[in-house]
Amino acid sequence: MPSSQSLLVHNLARLGFGLGIVSIVAQYILFQPLFRQMGLGPISSAFGMLMFLTILTNLMMVAVYWSALSRSTGRFVAFFNRTGVQTAIAAHIALVSIVYVTAIRGHITLTPPMLVTDALLHYLAPTVYLSWWWLLPGKHRVNYTNIPMWLAWPAIYLTFIMTAGFFTGAYIYPILDVNKLGGTIVVINIALVFGLLAVISAGLVFVARTQAAKGNAPAS
Repeated sequence: MPSSQSLLVHNLARLGFGLGIVSIVAQYILFQPLFRQMGLGPISSAFGMLMFLTILTNLMMVAVYWSALSRSTGRFVAFFNRTGVQTAIAAHIALVSIVYVTAIRGHITLTPPMLVTDALLHYLAPTVYLSWWWLLPGKHRVNYTNIPMWLAWPAIYLTFIMTAGFFTGAYIYPILDVNKLGGTIVVINIALVFGLLAVISAGLVFVARTQAAKGNAPAS
């Protein structure tokens, strides 16, 4: 019979999976008027949404939940069931939430329905995922040496959107807008974001290893 903690982990995964699907689909539907103003159709707007780290990270969270709930043993499931991957995504969604709240929120005028999906993606979904991660067993496997690898994906993403911004003249995040802020300020902002991600990642490793030391995170 499963323990109360494992049952809670399972239920949080189910909640997070459903929340992620609903939030992303609702965001796509509710933002269609804004996308049309930008000249984007249904298909191009879907690809446009994938330019945003919030959407990509929430999709990764959905993949983690799916893998945790699945009975499959395929490579996809095995990858997202890795403790290091799950912890990296925890660091990424914490970063997304913090940067959004402190530096990005308010730059786009949102209707009340949009504000709901905005809250789901930037507040509730991160809270559910981090709560799920907190209760996850086996986190003692992560180490501080994993952190450089966890920074790799955001670095690749940043390179992509900055390259796109350079060629199009449009930067999707105000803190990265070279045209308005200048190169020096943008470099400082990037350094601050990656510094914050490194601190968050180190904090999660510390929590995981502290839980293990106290016997609250048994090996799975």
